Amino acid sequence: MKQLVLIFIFISGLYSECFAQNRKTEINDSNTPLHLMQPEYKIPYGVPSGEKIKADMDRVCSYLEQCTPAQVVDKRTNATISDYNNLPAEAQLKRGTFRLAGYEWGVTYSAMQIAADATGDKRYLDYVRERFNFLSTVFPHFKKAYYEHGTTDGQFIKILKPQALDDAGAVCAAMIKAQLKDKDLNLKEMIENYLNFILYKEHRLSDGTLARNRPHKNTLWLDDMYMGIPAIAWMGRYAGDNQNNYYKEAIRQIKQFSDRMFVPEKGLFRHGWVESSSERPSFFWARANGWAMLTLCDVLDALPSNYTGRDEIVRLLRTHIENVTSYQSGDGFWRQLLNRNDSYYETSATAIFTYCIAHAINNGWIDPIAYGPVATLGWQAVSTKINAKGEVEGTCVGTGMAFDAAFYYYRPVNAHAAHGYGPVLMAGGEMIKLLKSYFPKMNDSAVQYYAEIQTTKAPIFAFASSGNPANRAPGTSRKGKKPVIFTIGDSTVKCGGGQGENNMWGWGSFFEQFFDTTRITVENHALGGRSSRTYYTEGLWDNVLPAVENVDFVIVDFGHNDGGPLNTGRARASLPGVGEESETVVMERNGGKEEIFTFGHYLRLYIRQAKAKGAIVIVTSHTPGNRWTNDGKVRRCNETYGKWSKEVAEQEGVYYIDLNEITAQKYETDGKEKTNGYFVDGVHNTKEGAIMNAESVVEGLRKTDCTLNQYLK
Repeated sequence: MKQLVLIFIFISGLYSECFAQNRKTEINDSNTPLHLMQPEYKIPYGVPSGEKIKADMDRVCSYLEQCTPAQVVDKRTNATISDYNNLPAEAQLKRGTFRLAGYEWGVTYSAMQIAADATGDKRYLDYVRERFNFLSTVFPHFKKAYYEHGTTDGQFIKILKPQALDDAGAVCAAMIKAQLKDKDLNLKEMIENYLNFILYKEHRLSDGTLARNRPHKNTLWLDDMYMGIPAIAWMGRYAGDNQNNYYKEAIRQIKQFSDRMFVPEKGLFRHGWVESSSERPSFFWARANGWAMLTLCDVLDALPSNYTGRDEIVRLLRTHIENVTSYQSGDGFWRQLLNRNDSYYETSATAIFTYCIAHAINNGWIDPIAYGPVATLGWQAVSTKINAKGEVEGTCVGTGMAFDAAFYYYRPVNAHAAHGYGPVLMAGGEMIKLLKSYFPKMNDSAVQYYAEIQTTKAPIFAFASSGNPANRAPGTSRKGKKPVIFTIGDSTVKCGGGQGENNMWGWGSFFEQFFDTTRITVENHALGGRSSRTYYTEGLWDNVLPAVENVDFVIVDFGHNDGGPLNTGRARASLPGVGEESETVVMERNGGKEEIFTFGHYLRLYIRQAKAKGAIVIVTSHTPGNRWTNDGKVRRCNETYGKWSKEVAEQEGVYYIDLNEITAQKYETDGKEKTNGYFVDGVHNTKEGAIMNAESVVEGLRKTDCTLNQYLK
């Protein structure tokens, strides 16, 4: 009996303590519903800002600038050598924390280019240019020294005479990307030297699959997908001839690797495969799966949009992402062995997966609603591993291939493991791009991704459409009963949020400056990546149309994105021409059916529906790209979308402006070199280029009798 009393007292004490604690919480949070109480996350949870992401990236960049010197020194004295003409046998690259030309730094050079594109900060591009210029400058001198002395710097020998894909592929791919963007770089000799090793000297299986003889004869390492294949694919972009052969070889290699190493029932890649072994033990090492996923993304970036075999790569990527996502931990990390919950969190793989998922969303390969929060959680996890110095912690050191779990479980982690730095910069850059394209917001304590800004401050809310991804509801600029100009189109009319992200501008961002805004306003409702078809099918036009009144003007500019696949990938193409023919397809993204019409059909929808509201419609041909013929002329669209736009405008009795022709003539007057300054890439304009296109629209407008002219300044 005495024991029962003691137990009762003990339990009563525990209950009283718990009750007091709960009561304390209840008092402290008396105005907070329990379901809105904030959990104690180990990592930041929520939506990161682009500014915070860049601050993290800048810390990493600063650290790398300091610890990767681009200098030649005498290894006996460590004195700097500035005259490269007669390098002594003792000349070597100055040793920093990391090598300038290992595969880890190939990843980092690619990442710096992604960071530059995402942030517009030339510091990242300068990092690449300075080191690539340095390497290409000293390359022939180290080559000469090697032949003269019989030896030279061991690090540079791996550049001159690569011994493994690790020495060649990732750096080669990064150099090709840089050379394509910057014609002033002189990387041709190094690119060809690397490609020669990849294509003709690396060991292969009998069917041509890139292989090694380590640790066993005819062994496949999953890592070698990334160490070899992207360079081959990007060579297709770079080469003046045989482009198709490079693309075909890249696709063939992916198929042959995946046939042996992708495990369908897991949706993951095994790390190693040995030809002579009849058994296939599967260890799903995280970083190797990251290299495979990164390979698929990189090759898709390099391939032409309609290239045969591309769809199979997209499907493999989606399957891989879907299954990798299922192994993400509650703290946002992926583990060293993906399917082993007792293996440690690993930073480099987490960063690679974060980049690839965000990149796949940004390219329309996967759904932002489903995967945007996954990428966000991954970045939040990665950000906790960037220390105050800019070092990346928690990265597994270089790792061979094994057939037992203990090998992977006990690989060391170290902030000096070079494998973490490129992936972290890649992930950060792609997340910044993602946050410019979509608008994540906390809803019911969870991260949700939206195509439009949700302005509510309510902690739980239903989706509200403003009709405009930049959150300017159509018609809200209207002053009294005065008219509004509504522009609809793609990224050449409004790129991103229309604020010059990545130095890319659409002409619609500058159109207002030509008008008397006391009498009329301009609303730019274009959206990047849309075509005449998807602007309609995604409901963007349905949001604009209700705001259109009988005093208004609607300017329609489409054509850039109306080519490509009908039902795979971004699936935004319309049928060519202006007829009423249609084609019903099964959409790859969801298995549903969609009836697809011609380019002219969709233009007629905009025109007729706007005219039914009493508005005046103006159709333009799309902006010219930075593409030239052999005889020095800018390529026109006068046999395709420009022609069809004009035909529909004439048939429907609305105004037509040949924007393509007007601006193309200006480019030809200025010449190729000056015209390059109007472009960020082959299609998207700098501020100067966008203003020129806006001026061209105004010039074309002045040649008409449209009443919109009365509002021009």
